[in-house]
Amino acid sequence: MALAGLADGFNPCSFAGLLVFASLTTAAFERDALACHTTNLEPTAQRRLQVLRNGAVYISALFVTYMALGLGLLSFMNWLSEGHWAGKVAALVSAGMGLWVMRDALFPESRWKLEMPRFLRPSVHRAMQATMLPAVFAAGVLVGLCTVPCTGGIYLGVLALLAGQGTAGGGFGLLVLYNAMFVLPLVVVLGLVTSRPTYRAVARWHLRTKVHVKFVLGGIMIGLGLLTLLVLT
Repeated sequence: MALAGLADGFNPCSFAGLLVFASLTTAAFERDALACHTTNLEPTAQRRLQVLRNGAVYISALFVTYMALGLGLLSFMNWLSEGHWAGKVAALVSAGMGLWVMRDALFPESRWKLEMPRFLRPSVHRAMQATMLPAVFAAGVLVGLCTVPCTGGIYLGVLALLAGQGTAGGGFGLLVLYNAMFVLPLVVVLGLVTSRPTYRAVARWHLRTKVHVKFVLGGIMIGLGLLTLLVLT
């Protein structure tokens, strides 16, 4: 469970969202500093503190959103025939999403990718420029919901396994573990991107490896879906 959450945390959608958020937040704070011409800290130190603060709120919103989605789906699957046939359907969908993700990695120019809907991107981009904490939290929730098509394959496979167990208390604890591991890479990246040179290095690494990461994640989705079918059979 922990390894599945950690693998999902390296999803290119999650990484890209945090990198864009850090870049936009930094630019917004620098604009405000130039407009006010007043600060109690050195500009670089102030920028880092503000990016860390807002990034922590943003990641917390992602965690809360994914926990809520997971609990809702798990409860629904447990309600349907104690989760067995619903879990099998979810496992098949997870494996299918894995095949789709691998196709996207092999043919990046293809249409109908598993990604954030294009018509929502302008709204998400505007939301990610927020600097007030309530607005930052709302942006994290919006990004969490909009990236479900891109990041949901592994999560769905895990939920199918949990539905087959039929234990609500254990399922909740495992969901907390999964989502804590899911946001762990984002926490590490947040600590790194407060430095401009490190931010550029992380961004370059993301661009170089995102296709390979998607291919590996697609394989994990397929394997998890097949394993879930085997367990529930």
